[in-house]
Amino acid sequence: MITTTNTRTGFTLIEMLVVVAVIGILSSVLLTGLGPARDKARDSRIMTEVNQARSIAATLDNSGFAALPVIDSFSDVDDTFKESYPELAALAIDIYGQGGDLHIIKSGAPYFRAYLIYSKLNIQAGTPPNVETNYYCVDSIGRVGFFTGLPDRLTGDPADPESVRCPLSF
Repeated sequence: MITTTNTRTGFTLIEMLVVVAVIGILSSVLLTGLGPARDKARDSRIMTEVNQARSIAATLDNSGFAALPVIDSFSDVDDTFKESYPELAALAIDIYGQGGDLHIIKSGAPYFRAYLIYSKLNIQAGTPPNVETNYYCVDSIGRVGFFTGLPDRLTGDPADPESVRCPLSF
């Protein structure tokens, strides 16, 4: 008498498809949760690079206040700027790549030498429709702060020392 044993090795196609589907669902849930963490990491890098820009600005200020450039937007970082200030240009480009925008404001008065460096951050404040942009700033006296929305007083007015200071209210 001949008996046949039915031994199965491996997985069926249906079992493999179910495993792939479960892995796909779990990875999509995981990746949606990583978005805010990615923005926080970018913001952390922007803040670090704004602090580095302050160090460079302090060095330029010590060598002559006129040497400190003003940056109103990323479009100010042209080839001439890259040749004159390669370290600041590299930071501005990297901050822009992380979603920020480096700004340097300085006072124009010879008797009051001060500057403010700030950048927008990726994580916004508020809930729709009242969402505002967050900013991180450092100034020449070492004040560090966050603010929401862009204050009108950050002008670099030589008659107003607070025009180149980080806002104290958020």
